[in-house]
Amino acid sequence: MEKAYCCFNTNVRDFARLGQLILNKGMWNGNRIISEEYINEATTPKKNLLDKATGDIVDFYGFQWWIINYKGIQIPYMRGILGQYIFVIPDKNAVVVRLGHTRSKEIINHHPKDVYDYLEDAFLILD
Repeated sequence: MEKAYCCFNTNVRDFARLGQLILNKGMWNGNRIISEEYINEATTPKKNLLDKATGDIVDFYGFQWWIINYKGIQIPYMRGILGQYIFVIPDKNAVVVRLGHTRSKEIINHHPKDVYDYLEDAFLILD
């Protein structure tokens, strides 16, 4: 019943595989592992939730997936408490993983500030 990934003891390759599964809408090596409907729902903002701080409809969170609108591109991502990130960038057909030991305490639009830095670097590499 758990959908979170907070406490995996793993490596970058395993995190990239999780991202690839999302990028491929639940398919792995031609086999359906997770339903596409579930993937879509998990990575889509939950419009039935309200932000406690503002009362606005949540546009930044799905089922254990954060969603950031970065330069007009909607990017679902997982984030760990120690700065681990798995970004899925469908527009670039890419998965970007960052392993870390710290994350920014500064929050910008519900996302740690360093998320923007890592996405900026990723787009420089991908472009």
